[in-house]
Amino acid sequence: MSTRAQARAGALRSAGKSLSDLLSLPALDGAFIVPTGAGDDVRVAAVVLDDPAARAEDAALLVSVKGVPRSIPPGVVAVVTRTKVPGTASVPVIVIPDDRPWGDVIGALYAAISGQTREMQARDALRRVLIAGLGAPGIAEAAAEVLGAPVAIVDEYLDILGTSGLTDSRDAALGGAIEQARTHGPASLVGPFLEEGIKGAHVMRLASPGSDDLAGVLVVWETRPVAGDPALAALADALLVERRREDTRADTEARLRGELIEELLAGEVVSRESLVRRARHLGADLSSGAVALVGTLKDPHEQGRIITDPRLVRRFMQQTRGVLELYWPKALVDWHQGLLVVLLPSRSEGEGGGGPEALAHTLARRLLAATGPTVPGLTLTLALSRQQDDPERLGSAIDEAQLALSIGEKLGRAGEVVTFDETGTYKLLFQIFADRPEELESFYEQTMAPLVRYDQQYQTELVGTVATYLDLDCNLAATAQMLFTHRHTIRYRLDRITELAGLDIGRTDDREKLSLGLKAMRLLGRRVAPPMREKPQHGTKAARGTKG
Repeated sequence: MSTRAQARAGALRSAGKSLSDLLSLPALDGAFIVPTGAGDDVRVAAVVLDDPAARAEDAALLVSVKGVPRSIPPGVVAVVTRTKVPGTASVPVIVIPDDRPWGDVIGALYAAISGQTREMQARDALRRVLIAGLGAPGIAEAAAEVLGAPVAIVDEYLDILGTSGLTDSRDAALGGAIEQARTHGPASLVGPFLEEGIKGAHVMRLASPGSDDLAGVLVVWETRPVAGDPALAALADALLVERRREDTRADTEARLRGELIEELLAGEVVSRESLVRRARHLGADLSSGAVALVGTLKDPHEQGRIITDPRLVRRFMQQTRGVLELYWPKALVDWHQGLLVVLLPSRSEGEGGGGPEALAHTLARRLLAATGPTVPGLTLTLALSRQQDDPERLGSAIDEAQLALSIGEKLGRAGEVVTFDETGTYKLLFQIFADRPEELESFYEQTMAPLVRYDQQYQTELVGTVATYLDLDCNLAATAQMLFTHRHTIRYRLDRITELAGLDIGRTDDREKLSLGLKAMRLLGRRVAPPMREKPQHGTKAARGTKG
């Protein structure tokens, strides 16, 4: 054998299976080695048959049905045969019992030496988990048993799918690593997580050989290298099967939810019996009505661009369903053409203080709080309808929530919770704006436009003054105190407003016109930049509040 071949054979021997390992296989039960004690010293990396035409392999185990050959082929380090008396073989011999079928023996040897035994054991353990329907947590437990170490499995959004054997410190380390990776932004979570790693653990992608589909990310607290473990391929396949099963179930439920929500959004007539029955199949009880919640997820840095990236939407909806399962488990939730639609069924007595609308408002605030760390950099705006007790009128409840959402976005309330009740007169003006925008523009021109132009030209605060004065029920002293301005100045400004707008704020009708004019201004998106202020000096007119 050449020096190069000898070196390669040495490497194979150190990396292959020992003869003692092979004797532990069930298919070789009752076999023994001659000479005794050779099992740990000789390692095997290939299996070859006693065939003159067979290709020579380094560190090979020769399977010889006819007994130990007189001449050992090149590269052979051991022989397996049935011969009771192996004679004076130049290499160790494994002697198997007469009742062992050669097919079982050869198959077991090949699987063990090629590493497939471990993979087959892993697949068997994981197959039992899949058949029992134990989900990703069960797969994590099986993986910990197969790998002999604590493990955690997370998905591409770094949501934890399952863990097994974690101590409190390891659980904290995992949580810290996930939190750190999420600071990089919603579209680049796995990369930073893999790069940063976790001290004392191996962090690696799980993907089936030859596939680009990411099954998940595995974290193993183990000192030995595990990247080449054959069990990982079985783990990746099992996880992909489970996730595709979950995706299929989720897609089916989403289609059924979407059909029901779409019918309600379209205003189609859905009978009470049909609606209640279909909702119950989806885990929601709408027999006593519901509050409708709608929302949009937008990028505030790109002129309110609605998010359509399926990865971000899926991540957001996973988090939303998690919050609902915790606080409102019988809710019906769907993502419909860029719009989050949720029907919150009436709660039974004792499920929380306050009425249904107050409880829904609390839930909406929790959704807002959960969205920040889930999809950082994006803005969720939510709107709520009134409680609708009649299931057949839930379509109108969704309409109310959508109207409140549109008004809230027009009023610059992105990232907040808007209710239908608080939109007040805005509802009427918004309908005019939607149907006849020129009339709303005309009304604005007749009321607030002269004040807006005057403020922009002279850096005054007429618009802010009239808004505060009306909000405080025309209380002059309270308005002066709120604006840190002398009452004479407020009175001067009110007189100036009357001159410019032609409306006497002392008359009820004119006050109503100015109030509606303010709402029209806000719906049209008109804004007045606040005046540049200098720090007032003691004793000046500005300090005494006499500037108009």
